[in-house]
This record gives sequence, C-alpha cells and structure tokens, in this order.
Amino acid sequence: MTTTVRPTAATKRVPMDSLRKTALVAGALYLITFATSIPARILFGPVRNDPNYIVGPGADAQVLFAGFLDVMLALACFGTAVALYPVVKRQNQGVALGFVGSRVLEAAIIVSGVVNLLSVVTLRQAGAGADALVTGQALVASYDWTFLFGPGFMAPINALLLGSLMYRIGPAWCRGSFRWWA
Repeated sequence: MTTTVRPTAATKRVPMDSLRKTALVAGALYLITFATSIPARILFGPVRNDPNYIVGPGADAQVLFAGFLDVMLALACFGTAVALYPVVKRQNQGVALGFVGSRVLEAAIIVSGVVNLLSVVTLRQAGAGADALVTGQALVASYDWTFLFGPGFMAPINALLLGSLMYRIGPAWCRGSFRWWA
C-alpha cells in the first residue's frame, strides 16, 4: 500500500504592524550602541594610554576605526530616540521630547570626544614634535571628560526618561504586537 503525501498549504506569516517594526528598529539600534561603544573604548587605548603617542609610532588605523565606531554609536543613540518617539509621545509628549533631546545631546558629546582623539592622530601624522605633547594630553583629557559626561552622565538620564515612559505605557504595550515568537 502506497501513501501519497499531499503538499500542505504554506503557512502565511502575519504581517508586521507598525509597533512591531518600531520595536525591531529600536532594538536593533540599541544593540548597535553596545556593539560599537565597547570595542571603540578598547580600540582607543593606544591614544588614551600613551602620553607620547604624538611623537612615537601610533596605531592610527586602530584609532581611526575606533572613531568610526563611536560615530556609529552616536548615530545609533540618535536613532533610538527617533525610533521610539512615535510610541512614547502618546504617554507624555514633553517627557518624550526630553528623551529625544537628551539622546541628541549624548550623541553630540560623543562626537565631540571623538573629534578630540582624532585630532591627536592628526597631530601625530603631521609630524608634530615634543612641543605638541601637552596639546595631545589636553585633547585626551578632554575626551575623558566627554566620555564621563556623555555616556556616564547622560545615559542614566536617558534611562530614567525612557523608563518612566515605558512604566506609564505598562505591559499592555507588549501584548500582541511585540511578541517576537509570533
């Protein structure tokens, strides 16, 4: 006796609604912030830790790549705020705008720190002598302060603003449209 297998109808995927797309974009951007910030901090090591970086052999390509990663971090910071704004503005538009503003400020601070360290690379490549060591150390110190103020100070403010908005939205926001397994 032979059995015939009949092809079954393909299961249709449920189309993504706008809230689910928003969650996907925001989640991806938050993952990008982690994937870029941690390696960038490590890769900036040669310019941050060597006070004689300007006059010695420098790992310029590594530092330039770290700068690229930090710029991507800044863009992802901005992107998370823009992606989540349409959802969180429904709860409190003022707090939602505060969240966007604080993320934009954090991104601007990050970029200003990157410019400082890339300026040290430029000084080294231009053949600056020992007289530029103080300038290089000042630029590195400025980067350290921007790192403390940007990700160190602004990130908790961002988290408080976003957390308060998400708390107001409550678990109902997650029902249905944000189940990744659906």
